[in-house]
Amino acid sequence: MQASGSQALHARLFGAGPKRILSIDGGGVRGILAAGILSEVERRLKRRSGKADFRLCDYFDLIGGTSTGSIIAAALAMGRSVEEITQLYRELAPEVFSAQGANAGIRKPRFDANRLDEVLARELGDHELGSPALKTGFAVFTKRVDTGSAWTLTNNPRSAFWEGPEHGFPNKRFQIRKLVLASAAAPSFFEERRIALIPDGETAAPGVDAEGEFVDGGVAALNDPSLQLLKVATLAPYGFNWHTGDDRLLMLSVGTGYWRPALRYDPRERDLFATLAPEAARAVFALKSMIHDASLNTLVTMQSLSEPAKPWRINSEIGEMRGARLSPVPVLHFQRLDVRLDEPEEIARLGLRYDEADLEAMKDMAAGDGATLARLHEIGRSAGEDYFRRRKGEPSWEQLMLPARFDPSWFDGPPEGPPRSRLEAMGRVFAKR
Repeated sequence: MQASGSQALHARLFGAGPKRILSIDGGGVRGILAAGILSEVERRLKRRSGKADFRLCDYFDLIGGTSTGSIIAAALAMGRSVEEITQLYRELAPEVFSAQGANAGIRKPRFDANRLDEVLARELGDHELGSPALKTGFAVFTKRVDTGSAWTLTNNPRSAFWEGPEHGFPNKRFQIRKLVLASAAAPSFFEERRIALIPDGETAAPGVDAEGEFVDGGVAALNDPSLQLLKVATLAPYGFNWHTGDDRLLMLSVGTGYWRPALRYDPRERDLFATLAPEAARAVFALKSMIHDASLNTLVTMQSLSEPAKPWRINSEIGEMRGARLSPVPVLHFQRLDVRLDEPEEIARLGLRYDEADLEAMKDMAAGDGATLARLHEIGRSAGEDYFRRRKGEPSWEQLMLPARFDPSWFDGPPEGPPRSRLEAMGRVFAKR
């Protein structure tokens, strides 16, 4: 007898065995770059699974994201393929990122959040956090500005407030789409998102807010949510209580294209916002810079708790951090997958050629033209392939980043063929342990 959706999810969240986490950054339309990277992850895991209709939700036990990452995370957790998500971004970008007149970003947000809501309504529907539409663990991150608190919400029935506080809305009743919209409400891009905090038809008790005001989770220093996902998975108050260790907990952290924000003083490069409201423009730049620095600091912490097969180069001071750990043993098996958009030589190494104007356009979180979207996706796919590509004399990067010890028990994989040596035969035996 096949298990129900709730029983299957319960087994995923609380059953024995190693656990697998997927973390996805924010970054606006550059989410299509993350989708490009994920297409290679999906392709390789599908081959190993032996399942024709494989989805990433079949492998990862918890998928979480911030802002645009929350859109991808929600869609993946609901069983969408990476190709379906790529198509969503091709539709979403030109439809949503159309500025609202000359004063967009100055007197009002640059874009209409209702357009984003319409697109997500078609994709995510009205499903609630407690819905069986979520096939695996899901986490979303946002910032409640009217109370100054960072919010982490998951579909874990053992989490705090799942059934609700004494007076207020149970977490399981929040609509997934509304939480995603809150996570993606980037200041100056979209207006703050108001969400009801009491059930329909009820009156708020004295001292209880009827609704909350939310903005992008990046404002809470969670644009890269990987460290917060590690806390969610392992700290007792969050209710998952997963075990740590290089053989017990795996995480892939997927970026949306890296570049270091630098303030420019060339008046020819000043846009309308910077011309009419220079101090406000500097404040927005400072916020972007803070989000970048917080994300980089998160990555430093994650790499210091693990031994990535292909560590990310942080800066000229600490480099790739090989051998630099906060913990004497790895807390988890971690790998960052991203690509540098501020280094043309890195793009050229992937076999791609773009001029400086193209690269600048790809840094924009709100680029809506098809050509830029196509380039972002191409870069993501090329970067994903490059991470796993095995060159002569190199080890199997796939096995180093996605070890067979983390494969679900039902993975069949393609026929291996006979081992070419006794050493290979022994390797297969130990890899399956």
